[in-house]
Amino acid sequence: MTDRVRNYDLHLVIVFMSLAAAAICSFGVGSALIVQADGISLDMLMIRPDTLGNYMHSSFAIVFNLSLLAGGSCFLLAMVAVFNTFPDLLSRYIAIIGGVVGVSIVLMGVFPINFLDLHRKASTLYLFSTIFLHCICLLDYFKPGSTMTKRMLSLSIISLCSGLLLLTLFDWSQLDFTECSTDLPQYCIVSSAMWTLTQANILWCICLGLSLLTTIKTQQHSVYQFLETR
Repeated sequence: MTDRVRNYDLHLVIVFMSLAAAAICSFGVGSALIVQADGISLDMLMIRPDTLGNYMHSSFAIVFNLSLLAGGSCFLLAMVAVFNTFPDLLSRYIAIIGGVVGVSIVLMGVFPINFLDLHRKASTLYLFSTIFLHCICLLDYFKPGSTMTKRMLSLSIISLCSGLLLLTLFDWSQLDFTECSTDLPQYCIVSSAMWTLTQANILWCICLGLSLLTTIKTQQHSVYQFLETR
């Protein structure tokens, strides 16, 4: 009974921390983006997310960077709980690489684009760890008894497509991406792919929390049915 309660506690840590990470990052990124774009329009998608943390040009940079710091910490705690909740190998890999993703998000908040060299290293770590994370999520979906839902699978595919697209545009000499075209600045593939990856990851966190919440309710219902039959 002690193990069962402990596992429920860890499930709840995953639920609350993943939802908190999504909510905090959504608020920080969304508010900074709206202020930077001076309103809501499609032109917002042409602003690279990392520029929102620039203290010299973004008035909400502190909100953006603190949201990355807090959101990354919450996601890291969620992955620690995943590591201690699911003992199988794939889940452990997801937890470890997800922890790296959380650390990279924290580092991007600590070292915004004003610290260009450190920020590029942190964002490169984020890109590669995110790609690896969703690759393992694809494998985990087909594992017997997987807690991955179809929505999480779809979001992992979207994240992989966006991440691989960014990888093709990656400049290894600078650890950065190619500049947007000056002829057609309204069509910036880099910023669009970044936003797609960002939103897919946030939604993936939400689906993770809701999936585990459903698992808790299902397990509790099974326990109650078992006790009633005794």
